[in-house]
Amino acid sequence: ESFRAIRSSLQFLYKKQEIEGTKTLMLTSSISGEGKTFCSLNIATVFALSEKKTIIVGLDLRKPKIFDDFNITNDIGVVNYLIGQKTMEQIIQPTHIPYLDVITSGPIPPNPSELIIGDSMREMMRELKERYDYIILDTPPVGLVSDAIELAEYADVTLYIMRQNYTKKDMVTLLNNRQKRGELNNISIVFRSE
Repeated sequence: ESFRAIRSSLQFLYKKQEIEGTKTLMLTSSISGEGKTFCSLNIATVFALSEKKTIIVGLDLRKPKIFDDFNITNDIGVVNYLIGQKTMEQIIQPTHIPYLDVITSGPIPPNPSELIIGDSMREMMRELKERYDYIILDTPPVGLVSDAIELAEYADVTLYIMRQNYTKKDMVTLLNNRQKRGELNNISIVFRSE
């Protein structure tokens, strides 16, 4: 039910921004363990349940996680596409949930940040927008690496996950500073209670 409420709020935010066609959503947080992937999976599922073609893209290239939840392998994924090794068809994996596909991150590359800022990333997003109604970007924590900041340009809305008795208060200041500098826009906080 909570995730259905988030879906309603997101639809309001997209409408407010007058976004037509494919809608993108980025999830990030301050550090690992706050529940980004958990929230990505559940939000993607509620979009898919409303019969919208949805895809989750695993963009935490350093610590891939998403594949575990769907009992699929992480042998190929985003990285293989970004280095020109595989096509979009080869990296998209269906899940057991109708309307929901996933692209795992794939093998851990030596240069995650460089891959994310390259032209292939732009091309990948363009291709995904032609195929899906909703694109959910599961990204690394912004407190640790700059990848999520680089990916923010692709997101219509950013959800910042904070977890009760886990996220440090100082992280809110960090988030405010990033927002003031224009590094993250259209941010909403999801507060995850224990």
